[in-house]
Amino acid sequence: MNKNLNNSEPPVNNSFLLGAGFTKAVFPDAPLNRDLLPLMCKNAPSITTTLKNYYKEHNKTTDIEILLTRLDLEITFPKAKKQTALQTVRRAVEEKLAESFQRFRFEEKLIENPWLKSFVRLFNENDAIITVNYDCLLDGLLDYYKIWCPSTGYGDVKVEVPGTSLDSLQNPKNILIYKIHGSENFQTCGINDGRIDSRHISLVVNEEIYPNSGKNRNFGVVQGQSYIIAPSFVKTFYPQIERMMIGALQAAKKAKNFVIIGCGLRPEDSFLWLLLTAFLYRSENGKIIIVDPDAERIKDKICEHYSDSNKHITTICRNLECSVDELISKLQDTCL
Repeated sequence: MNKNLNNSEPPVNNSFLLGAGFTKAVFPDAPLNRDLLPLMCKNAPSITTTLKNYYKEHNKTTDIEILLTRLDLEITFPKAKKQTALQTVRRAVEEKLAESFQRFRFEEKLIENPWLKSFVRLFNENDAIITVNYDCLLDGLLDYYKIWCPSTGYGDVKVEVPGTSLDSLQNPKNILIYKIHGSENFQTCGINDGRIDSRHISLVVNEEIYPNSGKNRNFGVVQGQSYIIAPSFVKTFYPQIERMMIGALQAAKKAKNFVIIGCGLRPEDSFLWLLLTAFLYRSENGKIIIVDPDAERIKDKICEHYSDSNKHITTICRNLECSVDELISKLQDTCL
């Protein structure tokens, strides 16, 4: 059982929800959802052929979520031969996504961006960070500054390969990262109690991903598959991710403030709205703080969904790299 779900654990400080806007602030060429279709089809003929059919059937939409939903629905049809072929394409989509996001890992040269060092100062003991991003930029950044490490930093998702324990490493501030859509370094087919478990998730750990914790290490799952929740209206999760989602909900319910950074809160992202519900409908007062050039529009969406939420929302309508100091100040003000 995940000890981070026990009632005896310390109270949550702030909850942060990070979307693609965070990665894009560091890597301007990082893709948003609307950019994923050409990314996945590049040098991937089986994916291109399959999605091209759905593209024609759905009025030439380039919305990857609609195209992959069509694929997921067709996989459910009881036609064994075609179903197997489509499942192979579906796995190829996940592998392609994971591979594509590997180039957005943290590198030491990135700290030449002075705002990134300030960004790290946002996080304090017992914070919860919920992210829908696949990349390991945040993970590597926090590990580099030694305020977080992967040993227990993901809750239930840990390295569980014999002889590769990270028990000697500590998560110094008990910050938890909830990667609810998976990660480019999450792998299936982990070792569980000495047996291969195809519905188990483990980590790939090396210096390219974790500059501090991964130093002089290189291990992970042998012959595993990347664990990514591809954008689709049909989403299924492994039990570890489901427990991660429970932890994120509990953190939102206990948090002093809920900070949304670079996340558009699309209506179909129902779990994100559930997080907001958990935060807003509790006995304690707290602020939702939105950092985004479109922060007012996101605020309007929240106010439309929750008619009594307006007084709880503060906006910072600028890019993240120009807003970190103001955000730190607002969080300090809410603690007075």
